[in-house]
Amino acid sequence: ETQRVFVERINIEGNVRTLDKVVRREFELVEGDPYNRTRLAQSEQNVRDLGYFETVKLESNRGSAPDKTVIDVKVEEKSTGELSVGAGYSTNDGPLADFRVRERNFLGRGQDVLVGATFAGERTEFDFSFTEPYFLNRDLSAGFDAFHITRDLQDESSFDQERTGGSFRFGYPLSKRWRQTLRYRFEENTIDNVSSNASLFILEQVGTRSTSAVSQRLSYEDLDSTLFPTEGLTAWIDTEYAGIGGDANYVSGKVGSSYYYPVYDRIVFNLLGEVGAITGVGSKDVEINERYFLGGTTLRGFEQAGIGPRDLGTEDSLGGNYFYRGSAELSFPVFFPEELGVRGHAFSDMGSLWNIDETATLSNDFDDTANVRLSAGVGMSWRSPFGPIRVDLGFPIMKEDYDQEENFRFNFGTRF
Repeated sequence: ETQRVFVERINIEGNVRTLDKVVRREFELVEGDPYNRTRLAQSEQNVRDLGYFETVKLESNRGSAPDKTVIDVKVEEKSTGELSVGAGYSTNDGPLADFRVRERNFLGRGQDVLVGATFAGERTEFDFSFTEPYFLNRDLSAGFDAFHITRDLQDESSFDQERTGGSFRFGYPLSKRWRQTLRYRFEENTIDNVSSNASLFILEQVGTRSTSAVSQRLSYEDLDSTLFPTEGLTAWIDTEYAGIGGDANYVSGKVGSSYYYPVYDRIVFNLLGEVGAITGVGSKDVEINERYFLGGTTLRGFEQAGIGPRDLGTEDSLGGNYFYRGSAELSFPVFFPEELGVRGHAFSDMGSLWNIDETATLSNDFDDTANVRLSAGVGMSWRSPFGPIRVDLGFPIMKEDYDQEENFRFNFGTRF
């Protein structure tokens, strides 16, 4: 047992535009605290995870007395603003043009501001978002979002969709690892341009409906890095109630977890699982725009909305009220320098989607089963200067006859 040492001072150097308080509030030590190497290492990781600095170095030096130490923090700032005008291709949306302005450290205060627009063959989206991570100088995040989205869902469900709305959100810690986020959302949802040959279930839902909903997310995070995790666990519980005004009236919930395990040097195993359910309140049915859909990125080897209840006459996907999904993936280097961010992937996905309200099925010839679907495949990803690029080859192993397959998936230029 040695003499106790206390933090005399914390010096921060190199932050030209970032305010001192933005760095200091990430520290788990303050002046006067007993020196603790574990908390100091976690503080260094917290500052790195901000993403504002190219390098972060912490040094402990002798203070004005033997029982005092001075912590010197040396940072090198990097650009936190993003101005991107690009083009790309996604399997879901076809050719796309992407315009985005984002500042993750607005005025050096750590605030996140985003203005974006995406124009794609099957989707147009406008977004604005603002987040204050330390509202009222407390560990309380606050922000708001506004959006306008149009989507061409003719291939999946024979209709076009338009969504316009916004939300307010607040987040606060319950403990070191647990965090709660509360949110209010209001949006107008329009279903139109429905094919005359579409499912009767979809034809009955043409028009505009409003949704006024409150939701919460309870999350747990114990990862070695929030940007590029290689070890640890994260989990979440999402619940939402719609019915505070508006036309929608439902309760939904999702529970999920993702675990990372470093198998060997730069080889990481990830295991993910999630389940969800939604049900109408009172005599209200769950509408198609409120249901869950699986496929694409959530179940590789199948098309977007490729599994679940389907009108067999029109082949329209109807969505489902219940789902579960799981994924096991191994990520590994592929003979490129680590700084290029190129990695290979081997994965297996499984899941199922089922159940639509009985009143919505009376006039439809549809198939609905909770049987599991299973797929496996390989892929490659690259954190390119133009945005993330990923290519996947997935092949169904267990499927239903009416499911829609998608063996090749390519995403480039998007930042979802």
